[in-house]
Amino acid sequence: MKNKIGIVHFNYGTFGGAEKRYSLLYRYLFEKNDGNIYYFINYHFYQQLKDILPDLPFTNVRIIDLQRNIRIDKKIIDPYAQKSLITVSQDDNKAKIIRKIYWYYKNLLRNYRLFRQLEIYRKKYNIKVFFGVFSGVLPLVFYLKHRPRKAAIIFSDMDSWFSNVYPDMNKNWYKKYYSFNYALENSDVIDFLSPFIYQGVVERGLKIDLNNVSICPCSFVDYSNCKSGNKEDFEIAFASRLELDKNPLIFLKAAQIVLDKHANVKFHLLGEGSLKDEVLDFISTNKLSSKINYQFHKNPPEIFAETSVFVSIQTTNNYPSQSVLEAMACGNAIIASDVGDTKMFVNEKNGILINLDLDSLVSALENLIKNPTKTKELGNNAKKFVKINHNVEKAEKYYKDLFQKAYDKVFI
Repeated sequence: MKNKIGIVHFNYGTFGGAEKRYSLLYRYLFEKNDGNIYYFINYHFYQQLKDILPDLPFTNVRIIDLQRNIRIDKKIIDPYAQKSLITVSQDDNKAKIIRKIYWYYKNLLRNYRLFRQLEIYRKKYNIKVFFGVFSGVLPLVFYLKHRPRKAAIIFSDMDSWFSNVYPDMNKNWYKKYYSFNYALENSDVIDFLSPFIYQGVVERGLKIDLNNVSICPCSFVDYSNCKSGNKEDFEIAFASRLELDKNPLIFLKAAQIVLDKHANVKFHLLGEGSLKDEVLDFISTNKLSSKINYQFHKNPPEIFAETSVFVSIQTTNNYPSQSVLEAMACGNAIIASDVGDTKMFVNEKNGILINLDLDSLVSALENLIKNPTKTKELGNNAKKFVKINHNVEKAEKYYKDLFQKAYDKVFI
C-alpha cells in the first residue's frame, strides 16, 4: 500500500461491533503496510480505545473533534447530531421550518470545521484516500465538492438505517441526512458491509452508480483472543449494544422460561446501551441475578470460551456481527434470527435460524440443551467456518484493492 490512507471514524455512544471491526482493520493495515495509514477519531472514541483496545498502535491515531463530549442525564450525547432542545408544537409549522434550517446550517458548519482539521492532516501527511466509516464521511463531503479534487473518498456504509426499527429515519431520510445521500451518490467508491445494506439503500430511491459499488466479502475478528474452554457446564451467551433492534429483553424472557425447566443452565448478557435500566430491572424483579451474568466485558471471548451457545436476534440483520464471529471462533453453536443476510454465515451446519419471536427462541434453546452432542458438533463446525471464510487476510486484500480503485479514479 504505497499511498497514505486516512480512516475517519467517529463514535459518541457505547463501544460496539463497528468500532471493534474498523479499529482492528486499522491495526492490521498499520502493522502490514509500514504505517501508511492514519486513524482519525473523536475524543470519546479515543477514550474508549485506550480502555478497551490498549494494544492498538496509537502512533497514527489523530483526534478530530470540536469539543469533548458532554453528558446530559448521565448519558453520552453526540455533540454533532443534536436536535434542538426547543419544544415546538405540531401546529407551529413556521417555527419547525426555522428550526430545521437552523440545525441544517449548524450541522453543516460543524462538519466543515471537522473538514478543516482533516485538511491540515491531509496536507501534512500527503493523504491521497479517505475512508469514511458511516458518520465519518460527513466532513469528507467537502472534498467531493472541491475542484480540483484533493483526495479520493470512500464511503463505508455499515448501518441498516433504512430499517423499520427507526421509522422516523425512513420518510424524511433525504431531507434530514442530505450529506449521507450526497456521499452515497457521489463518493468515488461506496463500500457496503453486506448485500442487504446495499439493497436497502437502493430501495430508498438513491441514484447510485453501480460501478462505484463494492461489497465486502467478509468480516473478521482477532482470532488470537478466541479459545475454546472445557465447556463442562451448559452456558448461553448474548452480547450486543442494549438497543431496541438487538432485542435483549426477548433473550431475558427466554432465559427466564428455560431456567424454570433447566435450572443448571447459566446465561450471560454482555453489553451497554439505552435499555440497560430495563435489563437490570428485569433481572432484579425476577430474581435472576444468580443465573444471569449481566455485565459490560472488555474481552467477550473470555466468556465465549466457556459458553456452548450464542444468541443473536437482531431485528434486521445479524451479518456480520463481531460478537457472532467471536462466539463461533470460540466453538459456540449459534441461534440467530433469520433476517437480512444472516444466512451468509449461520446455517444448519453451525447453528439454528429462527423466526424472531419468543417461542421460537425458547424452542431452539431447549433443542440444544437437550442435545449436547449436536450442540458441540455445531460449535466445532462454526469454529472451522469463520477461520476459513472470515479472516483478516481476505479483508486486507479487499480493502487494499478498494483504496487503489478510489485513488485511480481521482488521480489517474
